Amino acid sequence: MIFDKEQQGRIEAQHGESPEVARLIAQRTQLLKEHPQLRALQDEIDGLLGTTIDPMVRLEILFMLMTDRLMEMRKVFGELMKLASYAGVDE
Repeated sequence: MIFDKEQQGRIEAQHGESPEVARLIAQRTQLLKEHPQLRALQDEIDGLLGTTIDPMVRLEILFMLMTDRLMEMRKVFGELMKLASYAGVDE
């Protein structure tokens, strides 16, 4: 496993990225520039996936993160619906 980001960067540079991966990384970089509030989430993802090589485990981690975020959103939505009903706003 790779625990050193600098070493990981050297390994990736040796292998090079496919044009598709390079394009996706550039899109992610641009998205983070446009929406800096997402940096903390990206750092969390990078931290969790940084030492995980197995593609299936990586997918499981991403699924857990997405599920967690969706549950948080669902909770907030439920609270908003309660507030709206107290204010007399129709659905």
